[in-house]
Amino acid sequence: MNPVAVEPGRYTVILEATAVANLVQGLSRAMSARNADEGRSFFSRQGGGNKVGMKVVDERVTLVSDPFDPACPGDAFDGDGLPARKTTWIENGVMKNLAYDRWWAQKQGREPSSTAGTLRMLGGDASMDDLIASTERGILVTRFWYIRPVDQRTILSTGLTRDGTFLIENGKVTRPIKNFRYNESPVFMLNNLEAMGRPVRVSATESGGPGTAIIVPPIKVRDFSFTSLSDAV
Repeated sequence: MNPVAVEPGRYTVILEATAVANLVQGLSRAMSARNADEGRSFFSRQGGGNKVGMKVVDERVTLVSDPFDPACPGDAFDGDGLPARKTTWIENGVMKNLAYDRWWAQKQGREPSSTAGTLRMLGGDASMDDLIASTERGILVTRFWYIRPVDQRTILSTGLTRDGTFLIENGKVTRPIKNFRYNESPVFMLNNLEAMGRPVRVSATESGGPGTAIIVPPIKVRDFSFTSLSDAV
């Protein structure tokens, strides 16, 4: 069946777990304490300092790195040679920790924090069928690629949908549609949550090949921004 063109705009979207991982991984990479403390990050607090202790996303969101997670074990040491340890980055929507490299930790009088380990995002109990059935009109996205940063202060990125983009009408997937270019931030996405499915293990590489494992749920999100159509396949 030939994909049809749908007008770009803001849509309710259902993101499969791989698509969620593509964007949430960008969020985790932005958790530098130095960037936040120096005012160069979304996690910088107005007036100085960082947003640790502040609500930054929907209260249903919890992000944890655990190198000893049996479902997605990580490295025993990080790139600084620090022993890996379990870290809760966001808990119930509240920023709990940022990543301190050795130099910035020493300058700030803190312990350095390991960034080794994979990422797990807690989810809900909805199935993909449930998420689709609850959607009057929306877009189903399998995954993204050609992901490029746009603005580090908002963690905005751009990229293309890939490997299956579909129109949802009256709670059913009705037809394949042409790929979109998106302009969106994982922060905005995780503040516009409608529902969350059961977390699954996926690879978040743009190629779709083997990569660092990440465990995330499929999610339903409102007002996701698609800016143009693409003939990419």
